[in-house]
This record gives sequence, structure tokens and C-alpha cells, in this order.
Amino acid sequence: MTNAQRLDYVEDELETVKRLLVSTASYAESANRRLDELTIKQDRTQSHLDELTIKQDRTQSHLDELTIKQDRTQSHLDQLGGRVDQVGGKVDQLSDKVDSFITHTQRLFTKAGSEIEETKARTERLEALILKLDRNFDEQKSQFQEFQLTTGAALERIDRVLDYLLRQQGGNLNPLS
Repeated sequence: MTNAQRLDYVEDELETVKRLLVSTASYAESANRRLDELTIKQDRTQSHLDELTIKQDRTQSHLDELTIKQDRTQSHLDQLGGRVDQVGGKVDQLSDKVDSFITHTQRLFTKAGSEIEETKARTERLEALILKLDRNFDEQKSQFQEFQLTTGAALERIDRVLDYLLRQQGGNLNPLS
């Protein structure tokens, strides 16, 4: 091989290396641009992650507060449940007493010859009885007033008769003669 051929070969090789270097430089620039873009995207992602961490911390804080409030609410519900149980027991006792009273009242009505099937009928009878008692009271009050008037008039007549007799006796000092 001659020097000129070698020189052409080396030049060709140098041209190939030059193209490879340009291509490599271009690729490196492209990779650097992509790396810069990825760095920017990574920074944005990190910023978003930081925001999410802050939001997650806030959410956890809210969840902790809600847990505390839920515990308080549960405690109140437990207390209320205990009170409801107590009230339920008292209501049961009162219900038993009311049942006993109703049974006793029904026995009394049965002894009187009456059977009560509905609460409405019992109420109507009670109202009728109250009205009758009111009328009886008014009637007895009227009779008492009439009795007072009659008694007052009779006492007045007795007083007059006594006065008359005393006057008669006053003229006659000896009542036995």
C-alpha cells in the first residue's frame, strides 16, 4: 500500500471517527438535555412529593383529631347507653306498676259489672262519672244552700217564738201558775 493510499485510508478513517465524534457529541448533548429535563421533572416530582407529604401530615393530623373526637363520641354514646339502660329499667318498673294499676282497675270495673275493652271507653266512662260527680256536687251544694236558708228561717221563727214566749212570761212572772 502506498503512502497516498494509506493517507486516503487514514483520512477516511479520520472522517469516520469525526462523524462518530459529532454523532457522539450530538447524542451526548441530547442525553444532557434529556438529563436536564429529567432533573427538572424529578425536581417537580420531588416538589409534588413534598406537597403530598405535607398534605398527608395534615390528613393524618385530621385523622388523629377525628379519632379523638370519635373516641369522645363513643364514650358519650356508652354513657348514653348506660343511661338509656337505666331509664329503660325505670320505664319497665313504671310499666309494671301501670300494668298492675290497670289490672286492679279492670278488676274494680269487673266487680261493678262493667267490662272495659278500650282505653277510649274507660276515658268516656271516667268523664261521665266526673260530670255526674260535678252535677251531684252542684246539686248537693244547692240543697245545702237551700237547707241553710230553711234552717236559718226556722231558727229565726224559733227566735221569734222564744221572744214571744219570753215576753209572755215577762208579763206573767210566775210561769207555773
